[in-house]
Amino acid sequence: MNKFDVYAEYERNNGKIFGKIENSFKSFVKLKFGFVKNKTSELHQHKEFVKNRNKKYFIGNIQKIKQISGIYEKEKLQYLQKYIEKLPKYSFAIWFKFELKTPYFSKDDDEFYIVQNPILKETNFKVPMVRGSGWKGALAHAFRELINEEEDDKRRKIESFLRVFGAGSESIKAIESYILDKSKDLNKAKEKLLEFILLELGLEVDRDLINKVKEINDKNKLLDVIKNKLSNKLENNQKDLPLEFQTHKGRAIFYPTYFDKLSLEIINSHDRRKRAGTNLIHYEVVPSETEGIFQLIYIPFDSVLKSDEEIREEAKEDLANIIKALSILSNKGIGAKTKLGWGRFEILDKKACLNSDLEVPEGWEKCQG
Repeated sequence: MNKFDVYAEYERNNGKIFGKIENSFKSFVKLKFGFVKNKTSELHQHKEFVKNRNKKYFIGNIQKIKQISGIYEKEKLQYLQKYIEKLPKYSFAIWFKFELKTPYFSKDDDEFYIVQNPILKETNFKVPMVRGSGWKGALAHAFRELINEEEDDKRRKIESFLRVFGAGSESIKAIESYILDKSKDLNKAKEKLLEFILLELGLEVDRDLINKVKEINDKNKLLDVIKNKLSNKLENNQKDLPLEFQTHKGRAIFYPTYFDKLSLEIINSHDRRKRAGTNLIHYEVVPSETEGIFQLIYIPFDSVLKSDEEIREEAKEDLANIIKALSILSNKGIGAKTKLGWGRFEILDKKACLNSDLEVPEGWEKCQG
């Protein structure tokens, strides 16, 4: 057998191998889409999972998953208002419909998918979504920008941040443990204090602050740093951390958002020297002009020992700060690839369902009970 025969035999075998791989891939794709289509149709009692209209895929009926998640439609907001009225005093809900100005993407953890970057979907219904935790993280990041924007009122903004989002990180646990004499590790408490100020609150950590923390040798000096940098609530109480700076759950409850459209975006990375495309990267996205619903409920469950006036002022302040942070977030974007401009949205219908005598924020409408 000469070299040409060997080459021809190699080509025949190689073709068979690639033919098997191609057939297996086609079978896998057919099976994958068939399973998703049948399963979702069964759950929705709908004949079709997606409809292709001008290369945008419209998901079937998603009302069922909204009902399961407790998300209210606009025409049923009176029921949300009645629900808020049954909650503790000065609870409130923020509800609005928004429209995406740019595509939204958040990567799913599905390793076997036809597109290399599938969008995050609800596990059972396979509907594209923003998790409640995703809203919480994005809004917390926007809230940190709000803290740094207003120098004069920074302490009050920090207290509001900790009331709304809670404090349960390793940093705050280490500080709390040392202050309450559960731990004797002062060095760890100092390290976590700097991490908390810089990474969680997004405040400036300069050389003077670092040197000041290094010189700390007891509990009172650690409390002084927290007082001067963070909260005025420690001025009258040097023995314990205030509630906002102890590990606790936040007052805000974030609901998921579900979308009914899918599309495909392609990013073509370029070689800097040749200025030519090198590799096409496919992203499954929710396209622009798609509408969604944001819903948040605020419950001051941790204020049973406070006066009505104090709770009211805290709720009023938190409501105003959340709305300001939402305005920042709408311009920054939600999800991944926000640096490319993805995930930006426009707030359309603004509704506030209020408990007790809280005032409706400017530019918002009160839910009708």
